[in-house]
Amino acid sequence: MFTLRDTVSFLAPARPHDLGKTLYDRFREEPDSLIIPVLDEEDRPIGLLERNAFFLRMAAEYGRALYANRPISALMDVEPLVVDAEMALAEFTTDSLSYRASDLLRGFIVTEGGRYLGVGTVLALLQAANESNRRALAELASAKATAERAQTFMTTVVEAMPSMVFVKRADDHSYVLLNRAGEKTLGFSREEMIGRTDADFYAPEQAAIYAERDRDLAESGEVRVIEEDLVPRKDGTMAILRTKKIAILDADGRPEYLLGVSEDIADRKRAEAQIARLAHYDPLTELPNRVLFQKDLSEALARRSRTGDQLAVHFIDLDRFKTVNDTLGHPLGDALLRIAAERLRGCVREGDTVARLGGDEFAVVQTGLSDLTGATKLAERVVEAMAAPFDLLGHQVMIGASVGVSAAPSDGDDADELLKKADMALYRAKADGRGAFHFFERAMDEQLQARRALELDLRRALVAGEFQLYYQPLYNLGDDRVTGCEALLRWNHPERGMVSPADFIPIAEEIGLIVQLGEWVLREACSEAATWPNHVRLAVNLSPAQFRDRGLVRTVISALAVSGLPAERLELEITESVLLQDNAANMSMLHDLKALGVRISMDDFGTGYSSLSYLRCFPFDKIKIDQTFVRDILKDKDAMAIIKAVLDLGASLGIVTTAEGVETEEQLNALRDQGCAEIQGYFISRPAPASEIARMLGVDARTLGKAGQAIRLRAPAKSSTISGVVAQEHMKRAVPSRKR
Repeated sequence: MFTLRDTVSFLAPARPHDLGKTLYDRFREEPDSLIIPVLDEEDRPIGLLERNAFFLRMAAEYGRALYANRPISALMDVEPLVVDAEMALAEFTTDSLSYRASDLLRGFIVTEGGRYLGVGTVLALLQAANESNRRALAELASAKATAERAQTFMTTVVEAMPSMVFVKRADDHSYVLLNRAGEKTLGFSREEMIGRTDADFYAPEQAAIYAERDRDLAESGEVRVIEEDLVPRKDGTMAILRTKKIAILDADGRPEYLLGVSEDIADRKRAEAQIARLAHYDPLTELPNRVLFQKDLSEALARRSRTGDQLAVHFIDLDRFKTVNDTLGHPLGDALLRIAAERLRGCVREGDTVARLGGDEFAVVQTGLSDLTGATKLAERVVEAMAAPFDLLGHQVMIGASVGVSAAPSDGDDADELLKKADMALYRAKADGRGAFHFFERAMDEQLQARRALELDLRRALVAGEFQLYYQPLYNLGDDRVTGCEALLRWNHPERGMVSPADFIPIAEEIGLIVQLGEWVLREACSEAATWPNHVRLAVNLSPAQFRDRGLVRTVISALAVSGLPAERLELEITESVLLQDNAANMSMLHDLKALGVRISMDDFGTGYSSLSYLRCFPFDKIKIDQTFVRDILKDKDAMAIIKAVLDLGASLGIVTTAEGVETEEQLNALRDQGCAEIQGYFISRPAPASEIARMLGVDARTLGKAGQAIRLRAPAKSSTISGVVAQEHMKRAVPSRKR
């Protein structure tokens, strides 16, 4: 009696924690493996991976990227057909075909004592069934009913298979069997094919190839696999088949039939093509991605070295794309990227490569240049094309683009080097005001090296204790006294000396150090301010990057608790960019901070484009008029009109208004005349170390830690004469400049 042990073949199993990419590579390397069993730590089967289903899932949109690094437990069939090795073959097939035919067709797992022994496949099952049938017929020739059942079983298995099954005679290669799947695959009915050979259906050259394969199969007695075979259908189209063939021997051991099983791999081929495209093209814009761009650039450089012409690399960045994405949403941001890609295609010649490197960054490889005139013209076309308005579902958007250009061989002949230098040139173009292009210059490399050195120094500066806080007073014109001080970060480098915040703050934001720096500033400033008189508030600037750290509220609570500074004496200054980035989340965080009792100020008011809407949706305690308006207050009527409007707006909303950058007596008098409540600037005091501010506020070494007496710095009405330490500080002021 035949059992499933007679059909089993051992196949190395997989484990549930194996990654999808590992199984993908294994299926590619083992073309004969149609299924792979998945076992637990005790070698008990818990799942099954079927070749076609696995490839189709991995090839679905983003499938490879989604499943490559995930365990196969997310991909496997968790209810495989598992059967004991001692089960009778006839019993197994009869039961399985009645209720789990689809599992049988994919393959099944054979166990012994509950542990993995091997796998069974339809091909092995057919061979065993045929042998069982032949023996049954020989032994039970008189039992016609049994023979009919065996024949019915064989026919049922073959007809139920989703793959094409065919049988030829070994002697003349004529067809004796073709199942339903074969009819569907080839387009010929079995009546048309039975009794005929390939020569009756295919061109002589192709029929000869098939005949040669059949002779080789019969002579070798081995399994033959044709990985990819283009077979003409009846309607003239081509089927792509993977065929596995074996010779079936008679009682004397001679080849009697040739059995073949063919699977249509067209879907798999399409899936593989899709995977290949996803690996080299950006799915949003359908432009080459960074991988293909690097390949095309390397090939273009190799050609350039042979021809001796020049080549240019253009690095393109959309100037205000992030604002569009944040304000209008990602769908419209994606639409903008697609339009930008089309405009770039329209700017280049055939043969040049346009690629999307990621985000809003694009690049172009421009070849066949005799000089850099062509590169200049292309950069101009790109800047002009991107300056035109974008129509996004009725929204007219202006963004612009900046372009950095490097050239071979003058800037190098290495792909990475050229892209790096184009990026440096782009950085210069953006620094020069955006909406422009710039060619690489050797001085840029020196600047980049200097920036990298500054970045390295910056990373160790906090640990080394090189940062310190300066404070700049805020002066209340009604009370004629200092009512607050703004904490300003300074970096005293052991070799560079004082490094400008304009140089290191942007770098700290880029490399993610600003959160640590911001926390240090809060703790140090709160500790210092706790020693000031009770009427003097502390103002601390918050970077937009700090709002991406959802622990900001906890940091503020901790700084207040450790220092003992009352929450109402802490004033946090933000800019509009905080509310442009993730508006809902940041607005929620601002409400949480205000609920603590902390005051919230909007800094640099008037430099953005949506300030008024923010004043309506959040109860700010203070708005600070940017110094660019104060600077022109005496000579520009428009500046004076804007300041007056802001002062009136603040008064109507009950918001304190502070004028920044006051540097002359005339400016102070003009602001006082307009009803300005508070001023800040060099006319009052330059930023000073904590010790000088402490003396100014009446806190010295003997009274440190105790609240000092309020210092009134009186001045006659409508007079700018400010007495005391503040006036002395005013006398020492240097050339006016930004407070940061």
